[in-house]
Amino acid sequence: MRKTKLMVSAAALSMMAALALTGCGGGTSESAAADGGSAEGGNTITVWAWDVALKQLQSAAEKYKETNPDVEFVFEEMGTDQIYTKLATTLSTGKGLADVILLEGEQVSGYASKYPEGFADLSDIVSADDFLPVKMGEVTVNDKVVGFPWDAGPVAVFYRRDYFEQAGVNAEDIQTWDDFIEAGQKIMETCTTPNGEPVKMLPVSPNSSGFYRLLLTENKGSFFDAEGNTIVNSAESLEAMEMAKKIYDSGIAYNYADWSEYEGVVVNETVATIPEAVWMMGTIKDKGPEQSGKWGVMALPAFPGKEASGSTNGGSNIVIPAASASVDAAKDFVKFALTDIDLQVEGFVNYGLFPSYIPSYEDPTFSEPDEYFGGQEIYGIFIDLGKTVPAVNYTENFNEALSAAGAACARVYLEGAAPSEALESLQTDLVSKFGK
Repeated sequence: MRKTKLMVSAAALSMMAALALTGCGGGTSESAAADGGSAEGGNTITVWAWDVALKQLQSAAEKYKETNPDVEFVFEEMGTDQIYTKLATTLSTGKGLADVILLEGEQVSGYASKYPEGFADLSDIVSADDFLPVKMGEVTVNDKVVGFPWDAGPVAVFYRRDYFEQAGVNAEDIQTWDDFIEAGQKIMETCTTPNGEPVKMLPVSPNSSGFYRLLLTENKGSFFDAEGNTIVNSAESLEAMEMAKKIYDSGIAYNYADWSEYEGVVVNETVATIPEAVWMMGTIKDKGPEQSGKWGVMALPAFPGKEASGSTNGGSNIVIPAASASVDAAKDFVKFALTDIDLQVEGFVNYGLFPSYIPSYEDPTFSEPDEYFGGQEIYGIFIDLGKTVPAVNYTENFNEALSAAGAACARVYLEGAAPSEALESLQTDLVSKFGK
């Protein structure tokens, strides 16, 4: 899903524009080499990235050149589709590649699996203990670190304080998803939107696997195990799908079809909560500036009998092609750009790029209150939840599994299919396609 976001810094009291982690870029920044590769090798680093990430890497390059004046940079702005199209035609030959390439987190495994020698090994510059586990999972393929973790998308629940208060619901009392359903029904009975409709508890796209995946990750499950075997019929997956169906069938969900309708739940004030990644705060502030003080953030409810955990949605990483003539220079720059704490804070403040580099959380920015959210210190919630999300093995088959899972969710939500039957059918189909 393409997203446009606006992030308000806790350090700055003004709004700053920020586009999507997966936003679409176009055009060329500075003079790019004609084939997209290093113009002179060795001391020239060519970068492919999109919108705000490109801007932040340009800022990092300016700072890097203060101590490395001989290194030259060529920045080429591309959208995600453009990057993936170019990778499809250049990784097989090793020609025409940039030296530093931005990829969505979920896509790294697919390219690294298809081209096992395509990306440089970054084990010597990535210290696993310094990054969120889920991000290390994204960049580790066949026990090789093939990417450098960057921004993360830890998930919490954004909630409307005023709707909760009107219905007599205390956010601290919502410990489980069953509590969440009960609170949602109470809010529906009590609160109405500006248009006079009952306020729903949360938005769900019934033709998408989004909410099920959120629950699946929170429940420590995934589409594939560590060996790449399909496990969509696991106990964790079944529990997640059963809970997704229970929530949807309770009537507290607001159906939406696309991103514009998703943003619309803020504009039209149609829901009391939005379980979503940290970047959603930018969308909320952008679409509902007059709602300042009405929103809060709480941790995800837990599955009954289990401890609260986290989930994730969004984020990106950087890879360096093994065929690059500037591998050493690229590695040095990327390590600098993504571990310099001032740069990590700058990327978060200016563009909403929530860092996965754990030492950066010690900066005061991440403990400051956010006035829009009632003066709540919200970043600590995302940090704590982000640390609980386990590494996920996406594999080269993730995109196809994701699409098939969306169809399975539609059967469960809209056609009344039993979660166990839908997941067993999905398991059979995927094993048939993938061979395992």
